[in-house]
Amino acid sequence: MSFRRLLISALILLPLAAPAQQTAPPPPQQQQAPDNSQEPFVIEKLIYHVRFENDGTGISEATLQIRVQSEAGVQQLGQLVMGYSAANQRIEFGYVRVRKADGTVVTAGPEAVQDLSAPLAREAPMYTDLRQKHVTVPALRPGETLEYNVKTITEKPLAPGQFWFEYGFERNAITLFEQLELNLPGSRVVKTKSKPAFEPRVSDAAGRRVYTWTSANKKRVSEDETQPKKKGRQEPESADIQVTTFENWEQVGQWYGALVKERLQSTPALHAKATELTRGLSTPLEKLQAIYNYVAVNFRYVSLSFGAGRYQPHAAEDVLTNQYGDCKDKHTLLAALTQEVGIEVDPVLIPSQRKVDAEVPSPAHFDHVISVFPLGSDRIWLDTTTEIAPFGMLASGLRNKSALVIPRNSSARLIKTPADPPFASTQEVVIEGSINDLGKLDARLRYSLRGDSELVFRSAFRRTPQTKWKQLAQLVAANDGLRGEVDEVSPSDPADTRGPFKLDYHITVPGFLDWSSKRLQLVPPVPSMGLPDADEDAEGTGQPVELGSPIDVHMRMRLTLPPRYTARAPVAINVARDYAEYRSRYAVEGKVLNADRSLRMIAGQLSAERGKDYAIFFRRAVRNDESQSFSLESTLAGTPVIPPDAKPDEVLQAAAAAAANGDFAIAAELLERAVIMDPKSKQAWNMLGGARLGLQQYDQAAAAFRKQAEVNPYDDTAYYGLGMAL
Repeated sequence: MSFRRLLISALILLPLAAPAQQTAPPPPQQQQAPDNSQEPFVIEKLIYHVRFENDGTGISEATLQIRVQSEAGVQQLGQLVMGYSAANQRIEFGYVRVRKADGTVVTAGPEAVQDLSAPLAREAPMYTDLRQKHVTVPALRPGETLEYNVKTITEKPLAPGQFWFEYGFERNAITLFEQLELNLPGSRVVKTKSKPAFEPRVSDAAGRRVYTWTSANKKRVSEDETQPKKKGRQEPESADIQVTTFENWEQVGQWYGALVKERLQSTPALHAKATELTRGLSTPLEKLQAIYNYVAVNFRYVSLSFGAGRYQPHAAEDVLTNQYGDCKDKHTLLAALTQEVGIEVDPVLIPSQRKVDAEVPSPAHFDHVISVFPLGSDRIWLDTTTEIAPFGMLASGLRNKSALVIPRNSSARLIKTPADPPFASTQEVVIEGSINDLGKLDARLRYSLRGDSELVFRSAFRRTPQTKWKQLAQLVAANDGLRGEVDEVSPSDPADTRGPFKLDYHITVPGFLDWSSKRLQLVPPVPSMGLPDADEDAEGTGQPVELGSPIDVHMRMRLTLPPRYTARAPVAINVARDYAEYRSRYAVEGKVLNADRSLRMIAGQLSAERGKDYAIFFRRAVRNDESQSFSLESTLAGTPVIPPDAKPDEVLQAAAAAAANGDFAIAAELLERAVIMDPKSKQAWNMLGGARLGLQQYDQAAAAFRKQAEVNPYDDTAYYGLGMAL
């Protein structure tokens, strides 16, 4: 029923941001009209009428007048796109016209309107009734005004005898005047809620009650200005205007529970599959886990938000046959299969992107369906749509949120999902490697992950073809601060969730260590602990600091140096608070560098008062330790020993490092080796010529540049260098 989405689609704008808290305007003498001349367009007038009938049917009508100010505005508004549900709605355009600068009007004819499948419908036609009407706007140019009127008629209610509606006033475009008029049956009890900044005028006439709200957005407000300064995961609040005829959450649950119940009918195919999956298992928990793993892993998730397609799921046997489904379909199959072995799993409506306003019982709050299994006084929460989540684990975006649980034999009610995973979260990274005489790092990294990071890695490797695993591991390495060549990538099975997810890979990083320097600092190539951000003025904001779920993180490094180096370890630290603990240990054993860092996050949230301690002391101490380095000193001067397996590029990088430090003799010696290894190198001869120039060996420099010209007669650098040498 949200025509607001249709309007935004028409304007091709981003989703509505949470509106800024309105404040009293300054005195008239301080007000200045904002300069909107650089805006692509300005909405001069937006009138939105909504009328509902007692049976749940209704009409939404939008009338807009938009001044287009630039070519960018023409591009955004040259085609209007309005979505609707073909199962219960139709769309009618009253007019689409352009008022030209000279006062003439050009109106779009019937041939400008196309009725097309929505992108979601093209991906999964069985799972959504969404369609779109596209209207090509005629002869629109900068400096002209677009006017259009469109109606959405709801001919069949989603819930007979009920209706609900949400509206957010425009915040992403300049809007000089905006009005919402809501026309409701006067005899009907309807819950309406407005944010404090939007108080309606209310009038009664002819058995109807009419609410009218007005607003304006005369200055573009950046996202930073509209959002309060909070740290951690913050979710949008409810819409500006909320309307519902549901009297309580129990009624919402009765409505959706009835839709699901119709689709749980037992069939021979369902019974046979449930029996097969649970054969040899004795406890309800074992049976539930076997069925969950089957539905989660083997049925492709069609990503349709709850309410974007049909509200009623498909029959469980149809989902079993199709081998795919959206969130409500996968829950229905899970519930139907467990039902066959005497286990009841209940549906749960939950928002993934916002908070639930408990005062307004409405399906509009929800965009996802998960499952819950009551186990004595406890509950096991399940989300089959992630496909590879460990049994009982919800993704972080679904935890610690109000959700509507709909039991079969009792009243629906809002309860909080768990704040943390059902097991201890851990993260371990082990790095073992060596650095050769040319400064190349050769290392193997081993990850073992349990918790939220595990879910991210499992999903990434499950959705990435094996032929692309190398590139994926390359991204993992880069994210952890290592930019080199990755190979030998070996992840554990993403679908095997019985233990931590593990990943091994090998990496080489040429030029990791500047071999040409006699004294240098080496920061351990250990991933950051990834501590949550926090405002050092958290106490002043009054907002709690979100630290996430408790987790134990352990990073270990063992790195062997070339024989020519001696090393001195940095000082270890130990920081302990009641909310977190951090320890580090560093040691040098002959030519081997050891680093060991561990972090234990204990509390999930800190009060604003404690947030300052976390931001200024704990977090800063950890970050300072992560930037500590081993002090290295070379005990041997001269040309580095070139390993037998060294590649020409590695020798070139070593030579470049020597030249950067002014060691042209060493650079030239290395480059002589490089051109022997690869006589047709695209840059070695030029580099050798440059080194010989630095040594004032002009004849040898000229010879090198002539060799480069033989390799590539079109190399300008070779001729320039030759001229310098001559």
